[in-house]
Amino acid sequence: MLHKGYNLILIKIMVAIVSAVAFTFYLAWAAYTPVADRVSDVGYYSFSGLFAFNFVPVFFIFIILGVSLSLVIDRLVLHNFNLKGMRGILIMVTAYVVLGVISGVIVAVVFFGVNFINVSLIKFLFLTIFGALIFLVVQTVFLFSFYKFAK
Repeated sequence: MLHKGYNLILIKIMVAIVSAVAFTFYLAWAAYTPVADRVSDVGYYSFSGLFAFNFVPVFFIFIILGVSLSLVIDRLVLHNFNLKGMRGILIMVTAYVVLGVISGVIVAVVFFGVNFINVSLIKFLFLTIFGALIFLVVQTVFLFSFYKFAK
């Protein structure tokens, strides 16, 4: 799967690593309680502890689902649609939103079981859609920079 001289799978793996770091950084930032806001006699995690705790599962989800499903989505979208202009951007964003929903449902069923389908699933799907869109943005930056430097 060479794409203009670069191995697309290797690029996707690098994108998954950078996306996992960015997404984990967001998760740790959202869950962190600053020292000034902490209540006494309550245990809190440090920012680095939250980052380290969340990075491992997020990394494997991005590597396994992000790389494999994005290859499938990219192939389907690139072969079936004309990706010129604003229409192309909307098609890719919509495709990656669908990728986020699909991967969110897969992760929810594998880790939480079928009983997880309720309001929590909707919140979880918003997180997975956000992760998929981070993947798309990082992938676009990587591909653009590789093509720019390849010329």
